[in-house]
Amino acid sequence: MKQKIPYLQAKNIADVLVELLHPVCDVVLIAGSVRRKKETVGDIELVVLPKKIEIEEGDLFDVKTIKVVDTRFGDVVNGLGKIIKGKYDGRYMQIELPSEINLDLFIPSDYDLYRQYVIRTGSSDYSFKVVANGWKRIGWCGSDVGLRKISDCEEIKTPDGKSKWKCINPNAELPPHWKSEQEFFDWIKVPYIEPELRNI
Repeated sequence: MKQKIPYLQAKNIADVLVELLHPVCDVVLIAGSVRRKKETVGDIELVVLPKKIEIEEGDLFDVKTIKVVDTRFGDVVNGLGKIIKGKYDGRYMQIELPSEINLDLFIPSDYDLYRQYVIRTGSSDYSFKVVANGWKRIGWCGSDVGLRKISDCEEIKTPDGKSKWKCINPNAELPPHWKSEQEFFDWIKVPYIEPELRNI
């Protein structure tokens, strides 16, 4: 198990990463223990929206324009350290940095940015007991395809007794496109509190 490092050292590393990623991302947000200003930090957590480029795919008679993650984002991310998990065009990467602390890089879809930012900021207990319970109270669940209404999903019990949700409605309603962390808190009807206080 890796050793934790002091907050200021972790914050300096996170700030350097933000500078490196900023030219290839539309958004770079520091989350986790660094955002909560914990005395010691076990890993760096960032939530990012990589820049995208448009490409055409298909044949002569059926050409579609789609957006894909800019490969320059991949070049920067792959140069940060040793890739442990994930790929730059996926939803999550774990990278061992040269400073021997891990970077957890969360790459949500743009409409899910602020939900992920909230989840990845709070302690795991806060995220589960406060945030997830907030959306459950208003009739939503975290499914295999993201946040969806419970009525559009099927609950599956795992061997350890936990619940997983599978979306079974291909036309399920999507959650709002929150424009800020405050908007997300308002939507789940949970009072906003400063990151440093998001502990249970």
